[in-house]
Amino acid sequence: MLLRNTIAMAHAATAALLRPAEWDRQSRVLMAWPSAQNDAYKGASHDLKLATKDVSLVAEAVALFEPVTLLVTPDRVSEANSRFAKNSTNIKILPVDSYPMLDLWMRDMAPTFVFDVDDKGSKQLLGVDFNFNGWGNRYPVEQCLSLAAINLAEMQIPRVCSSLVTEGGSLEVDGEGTLLITESSVLNDNRNPGQSRQDIEAELARTLGIKKFIWIPGRKGLEITDGHIDGIARFVAPGHVLLSRPSELDDSVWTRIYEEAYDVLRNSTDAKGRKLQITEITEADMNHIGLDEVELDDINAGKEDAPALTYVNYLLVNDGVIFPQFGDKKADVAALKVIRSLYKDRDVEPVYIQELPFLGGGIHCSTQEVPDPAS
Repeated sequence: MLLRNTIAMAHAATAALLRPAEWDRQSRVLMAWPSAQNDAYKGASHDLKLATKDVSLVAEAVALFEPVTLLVTPDRVSEANSRFAKNSTNIKILPVDSYPMLDLWMRDMAPTFVFDVDDKGSKQLLGVDFNFNGWGNRYPVEQCLSLAAINLAEMQIPRVCSSLVTEGGSLEVDGEGTLLITESSVLNDNRNPGQSRQDIEAELARTLGIKKFIWIPGRKGLEITDGHIDGIARFVAPGHVLLSRPSELDDSVWTRIYEEAYDVLRNSTDAKGRKLQITEITEADMNHIGLDEVELDDINAGKEDAPALTYVNYLLVNDGVIFPQFGDKKADVAALKVIRSLYKDRDVEPVYIQELPFLGGGIHCSTQEVPDPAS
């Protein structure tokens, strides 16, 4: 492991690294079944069952378009093999002994994949280890903290070490050198104490090939991620951003986050100097997803976290879009209409997710694509 790390660091020091856009060709998608030993599911077998169901439905949808590698703890391998018996070709079950408390959030725990592009245009696949620390040490599960490094060693992909702590959900690129990012999730002492904006930008330029940074304020401490960008805004194409709009515009902090994001985006240009085109997509309404009065009262009283009902947390795959549905029939239909108008050349595969929003994430959060260097 030490030798591999040393080689990777020396390699990255002179590399021209680039994080490709999600719409570029992919070789596979990494996912994980949550472990029953993870603290989030101890004494909550029903939550584990629902989370596993959501992840499985997403994996099966992805497998319609490209291969999936699913990390599974040894105690659940038999169950996984049974679940995916009909998809054994496109869903590869990967037993992992190293992570007995494995969680499902591969966007944040897994490596962030980049290309080393030489002067002839040839690409080598590398993985950046951004030192995941449990979202600002909120959930510092030791095995998950080292998942990126161990995962890269097992995949025999060189590791790029970084001085930053951040997560994949914080990093939204257009493949042409532009990055959407929230201040709240990166310029934060729970991840990068003592580092200035200039320090962080220099390191992201080195590791991802970023030339233009578009900083969205976000909010520290509002939810577990401190406001990941992949729940707020996504690139649809170079120069075109899809912005999540709350189901109701009021005096809430969520409305202020949206308004601040809109203001930044409408006054920004990308790495190529283009003014950004903004399309909005309205979130599902918590009151229309089947919750009972007690559940709604608990959320409104702050006893429970509000579910993440943003449609921008979708995943692009080869020729397809894996798109969330939340059970708000009117909002689900309207959101599908928007996404199909934006991705006319892709098949949109809707997936109803029941538990992931209540755990603080969604489809994009539970997946990490591996770009194809042959593309």
